[in-house]
Amino acid sequence: MKVISILNQKGGVAKTTSAQNISYGLNKLGKKVLLIDFDPQGNLTSGVGIDKRSLPATIYDLMKDRAFGQQKLSIDEVIINRDGVDILPTNIKMSKVNLELAGIPGKENILKEILKEVYGYDYVIIDCPPSLDNLTFNALIATHKVYIPVQTEFYALEGIVELMDTVDLINTRMNPDLEIGGVFATMVDGRIKLHTEVIGQLREFFGEKMFDTSVRRNVKVTEASSHGSNIFEYASRSNGAKDYMGLCKEILEREEN
Repeated sequence: MKVISILNQKGGVAKTTSAQNISYGLNKLGKKVLLIDFDPQGNLTSGVGIDKRSLPATIYDLMKDRAFGQQKLSIDEVIINRDGVDILPTNIKMSKVNLELAGIPGKENILKEILKEVYGYDYVIIDCPPSLDNLTFNALIATHKVYIPVQTEFYALEGIVELMDTVDLINTRMNPDLEIGGVFATMVDGRIKLHTEVIGQLREFFGEKMFDTSVRRNVKVTEASSHGSNIFEYASRSNGAKDYMGLCKEILEREEN
């Protein structure tokens, strides 16, 4: 079982959309996937068609349960299946977890401990919050690979150096298996010269870490999430579906060859 975090502390880079569609793309390619919404905004939970306001239990409840040494709540009670992918959902209650667990020893390792209870999956995909806080540290300590979506704009590399420093720190001190698995460009419009230039800069900066596949700007991708669906179910012939499927195939090439 490989654990992948989709992470960029800069908002608006299609992080959540990518986590969702990568998960469903891998499922389309025959992989069993657990998708974790680790962002207190809960946009991923809504994006797969789950009403986050009425959930009896979420990943937040699992974390609190395990943090205080309890086993009252099982993972199976929290997981919800949507169109072949298992989801660990969240909602706004997750925003309290940093404060509530502040004094708990080993609070950075709770997600890793939870994932020890998970079996039978090929991939676990974590949609991380857009910040470098205790939730993100939990995700990185439980993760094997970090995949970074980057919007093709003038300040594309802003903040990524800090993110890479954080990954290096976690790798050195807490998770020797952690590494940056790849970087991919999102919301690309090939007609815009700046986008082409930024992709060139990203490829020069990241080298072989940069994916060949870029995700083009495509309204169908946004529409799919607003309808509680993934791009493959909502618009299977769209450029968004083609791009995310190409990206998933590249991920499998990197992870399994």
